[in-house]
Amino acid sequence: MKVPSPKWDNNEIQFPRLICELQEAGVFTPKVMRALRKSMDLTEDSIDELLDRALIVWEHAKEQIR
Repeated sequence: MKVPSPKWDNNEIQFPRLICELQEAGVFTPKVMRALRKSMDLTEDSIDELLDRALIVWEHAKEQIR
């Protein structure tokens, strides 16, 4: 069995990665975005900003890993 790397346990890498992978998979449909806006009490722009921030963090983490 393969042992997970320490990077797997690093939330600062894995949380933005998860968000970016979900976005790439098309999870953030209009219906999901409406539900997020309601549950998080955020505007669409604020959620878009969070997605953008996650992408920036993930891209930076990938550069550090290489």
